[in-house]
Formats: sequence, C-alpha cells, structure tokens
Amino acid sequence: MAITFFKTPRNKRFNYRPVFYDRAREERALRMKSALEDDSKDYEEALRERMRLRWKRTAGARERKASRQRLVIILLVIFLLFYLIFL
Repeated sequence: MAITFFKTPRNKRFNYRPVFYDRAREERALRMKSALEDDSKDYEEALRERMRLRWKRTAGARERKASRQRLVIILLVIFLLFYLIFL
C-alpha cells in the first residue's frame, strides 16, 4: 500500500451506444404510421408519400433493366461486326 500526496485522475468513462440507420425499417415505420391515420387530408399526403417511396424503389430496377438491354445490344453489334469482318 503506497501513500500518495496527490490524487491521480481516473480515466473518463463514456456511455456511448452506437446508432445504426436502417432505411428499410424507417420506411416501414413511415408506411405503418401513414396507414393508421384516418384523416382524409393526411390520407392524400400519405398516398403521395407511398407513391414516392414506390417510385424510388422501382427506379433502380428500371435502370438495371436498361443497362442489361444496352449491354445485350452492344454485344450483338460486336458479334455482327466480327462476323462481317472475318467472313
């Protein structure tokens, strides 16, 4: 047991809990909240919000489909050029 004249400071402790953002959970909660509301004016706003979310969700699928179609067309043109050049 040591005798000290000066008190040494202790390490600081933090109560940090990380927060994770879950986009699907937030959208689901927003849809649930809008579905439970019965006011007609809020219903129209909720309908617009649902349409906007659905539009945003399907936008990626349309882009992927267009990208695939573009790739297929480019490959067909390349094969056609090789066919015409070598035959």
